[in-house]
Amino acid sequence: MSSDELVVFVHGLGEVPEVWRAQAGALPDGFAPLVIDVFGPAPNKSFSLSRSAASIAAEIDRIGVAAIHLCGLSLGAMIALRFAVDYPDRVLSLTLAAGQIRLPKTLAIAQQVFMSLIPAKQYVRNGVDKPQMIAALKSARTTDFSRELAAVVAPTLVLCGSKDRLGLPGSRALAEAIANAELRVLAGAGHQSHLQAPEAFAQALGAFLRAPAGVLPKRTFPH
Repeated sequence: MSSDELVVFVHGLGEVPEVWRAQAGALPDGFAPLVIDVFGPAPNKSFSLSRSAASIAAEIDRIGVAAIHLCGLSLGAMIALRFAVDYPDRVLSLTLAAGQIRLPKTLAIAQQVFMSLIPAKQYVRNGVDKPQMIAALKSARTTDFSRELAAVVAPTLVLCGSKDRLGLPGSRALAEAIANAELRVLAGAGHQSHLQAPEAFAQALGAFLRAPAGVLPKRTFPH
């Protein structure tokens, strides 16, 4: 096993693991990427955030890693947050992009519309089916981290695109509620900031990973 610290990337709803190519390839020296498939190798219509977090724990157990850096976007950010709450001693740092404490109704509706517009062939290409996507969205819609955020003790970077109108309020709330967190807004990017501003995303993540462990400075939250 490499001595590099492991950075686990968790993709969003409707995405494939390859969306993290730019960030995984730009990690600073001393860090190694592990890009996971949120839905796993087999169809699973009983998806939940807790089961997905447990599968990450099982995978790092399998490869012999005690603690990891986690980076997730949207649904992936909620999975990463679930992992940080359930396994706080296994998280070295946490990066939450377009995350939510709880999913706003407007965002849930937007995601439902988005899913309805994806052709069936696209689901197949992405290695999932519609029931899986519906199960994932239901799990996200029924999750509320409001009373659990005190359990998040790892240094946390909250990222969001400046044009992500539905994501920015949730990102601000996360950064304000997590004790050891800072917010960075990526100019010109929307909800998929890892794809729309890949270099800026990778630079922010790299700087965060290189920073000394400990309490991060609180920043002024853009409005």
